[in-house]
Amino acid sequence: MAVLKQGSKGKDVERLQADLNKANAKPKLAVDGIFGPLTEAAVRDFQKRHPPLKVDGLAGPNTLAALKAALSGPAKPAKMDYTRKTKRMDFELTGANQKIWVRQYWHYIFKTKGAVKKWTSKEQKDFHKETEKIIRKAWGGKFVLAVSGTSDFAKYFKDKTFTVFFDVDPRKKGKHWTVFALKIPKGGSNTSKVNWSKQEITLDTEDLQPEDKGAGGGVKMDVAAHEFGHAIGQPDEYKASNAFHAHKKSIMNLGNQVKKRHAKHLVDELNKMIPDTTFSVKSVK
Repeated sequence: MAVLKQGSKGKDVERLQADLNKANAKPKLAVDGIFGPLTEAAVRDFQKRHPPLKVDGLAGPNTLAALKAALSGPAKPAKMDYTRKTKRMDFELTGANQKIWVRQYWHYIFKTKGAVKKWTSKEQKDFHKETEKIIRKAWGGKFVLAVSGTSDFAKYFKDKTFTVFFDVDPRKKGKHWTVFALKIPKGGSNTSKVNWSKQEITLDTEDLQPEDKGAGGGVKMDVAAHEFGHAIGQPDEYKASNAFHAHKKSIMNLGNQVKKRHAKHLVDELNKMIPDTTFSVKSVK
């Protein structure tokens, strides 16, 4: 095809004008088959937005090829699925359904405190089941991540998003965390906590009930969900020294609201998974 430029006319120019409009031409063009000043301006605008094209206002082979590529979208990357294993959690990314699963394996040590009976096998299973239910409800599907970068993966998913989900499985072999589960009297109290360096979590049977910690507005905290926040790298925000001390309804403070900042450790780890690819939190559902 001959180079299209000012003065060119015909079907090829009509096709060029239509394609430039599809590529968000500025200015938007009348598809009249006449290559005039406005068409040249639109060509120049497209060339500026698609380096290393020469910005000359001429629709030659390179510009036309770039326009065709822009309209067809980036090629599907050869690799769509990735995994990353770390000391405290594993990451599984599936490109086809745009999901990221964060998985933790917990080795439970069941104990009692106070005037209570020993754990039964059913109680142990029910404790884990309810704990995971609370975690998934509080955290699952909340983080929506955008993708940027120069990799084929990043280019393909540039205008798409990934949603983050969480899974906690009881497992001794390959454990990420040792979980001390305390059975305490109904209405009793115990200090639940997470030791990040030792990879230890302490929970009790009363942590499965929402508690009013003083967030206000009737907002209650799910203690198990709060402690899980520590297990994915988040600090307490109720301490006076924390920058978000005033955000009482935050899940890492006294409430149950998940914020963009609560994905920081997850995003830091994900950004080590695929070369030349950067994840960021676009929104929180």
